[in-house]
Amino acid sequence: MRRILAGAMAAVLVAACAPVPVPRRSVYHPSDADLSVTRIVHGSVIIEMRGTRVLVDPWFHSGFVTRQDEPLGLTPEGLPTFSAVLLTHGHADRFDPRALRALALSVPEAIAPPELHGRLKALGFGHVTDLGWWDTAPIGGVVVTAVPAHHSVPENGYVLEANDTSVYVAGDTRYFPELVDIATRFPHLDAALLTVGGERLLGFRREMGPDEAARAAAVLGAGRLIPVGYGERGAFPLYWHARRPVARFIEECGKQGIDRARVVVLEPGESWHYYRGVDRGAAATPLP
Repeated sequence: MRRILAGAMAAVLVAACAPVPVPRRSVYHPSDADLSVTRIVHGSVIIEMRGTRVLVDPWFHSGFVTRQDEPLGLTPEGLPTFSAVLLTHGHADRFDPRALRALALSVPEAIAPPELHGRLKALGFGHVTDLGWWDTAPIGGVVVTAVPAHHSVPENGYVLEANDTSVYVAGDTRYFPELVDIATRFPHLDAALLTVGGERLLGFRREMGPDEAARAAAVLGAGRLIPVGYGERGAFPLYWHARRPVARFIEECGKQGIDRARVVVLEPGESWHYYRGVDRGAAATPLP
């Protein structure tokens, strides 16, 4: 047992010393699209809907164990302005205190599960909106609804709606049967951001992997599917992650009868723009 524990600790130290990829420092380009999604890293994204822009789950600084496994697509100094920051839960790869403290100086509002209220206030946010499941809040011209999620800590998923356009953000949820309730409440989703990283802690699944994300995609029926949540590494064998998560997600979607054209893969720093009523659903801004 001591040897096993020693080996695990050695793995943690090796992971902590591994270098983080060099940021790409892409430039953010505002869009006039009905919906734009820009992937920063892992599950951190910018969602813009007709001029209202929110930052979801900012993560710009790697921790001791949980570290970025891909380059940042945007760096803090290259960020645009935001109407709000949206937090799904409090894990280190979704809740970056250093980044949030800096964002609190310019972003007027943070929206999060009630359990994060005190932490966000302490980081400097003057206006913190607590959302429980099925609660709603307006951000400019966007309506945000917190939806159920199943994780190892309290978590929200979110649906953002504006001008008859809607997008679902899954967070780090595992697959759960009540996803059908989200599909029933929002039957015409234009896009769904689905975690495919498949993180396991000591072998126990903590979030959707490629197979479960494809099942969720089939239930939700969104027009476009954007895989996220696969840009971190932990300390194996304590933490495991799915191998080839994006390729396997595409394969699993095929098994569910989902056309490959509906899957939009974004590299860090890359944007996807959706114009409602125009066949530009797969249009993306290339990396500089």
